[in-house]
Amino acid sequence: MRNAIERITVGATRIEILLSESVVAEGLDRVLTLPWSRPSSCRRREIIQRLGEAQQPLRAMRTKARDGFIKALRDAHRWLDELLVDPTQTIESLAIREGKSERSIRMTLSLAFMSPALAEAAMEGRLPRGFCVKRLTDLPMLWSEQWRALGLQAPIQLQAEPS
Repeated sequence: MRNAIERITVGATRIEILLSESVVAEGLDRVLTLPWSRPSSCRRREIIQRLGEAQQPLRAMRTKARDGFIKALRDAHRWLDELLVDPTQTIESLAIREGKSERSIRMTLSLAFMSPALAEAAMEGRLPRGFCVKRLTDLPMLWSEQWRALGLQAPIQLQAEPS
């Protein structure tokens, strides 16, 4: 491959590749020109819209809320693993150890059953402002219903009904 390319030039709006004479067929141009633009240094988050809402710019969920969700999700998965592995472990013993109420442990545990796409959107901060741990706990078990319960538009692959 290196013998086929003589030079590559990256410009502001295009990339030019100069092929060596040995690989170019007779009558064809030695220069390949590809359109190109530098990617933006600012990553744009696409905020998930609420159902029935006009497409408009929304503010993303707060960083503090996102951090709280990530910590709660981590705890939920850790506690679920502990409950599954150790038959002597109970929600009551977790509550005592963690200094929380049993209700708090149960609500946090519900996050372990959240749709992966919804959890990913929350971790990436793509949910609208106003979403926090409290609003994301105790959702329906069916993933597509979780989106509906929150009033959010589910990703296209989750909207399709199984055949």
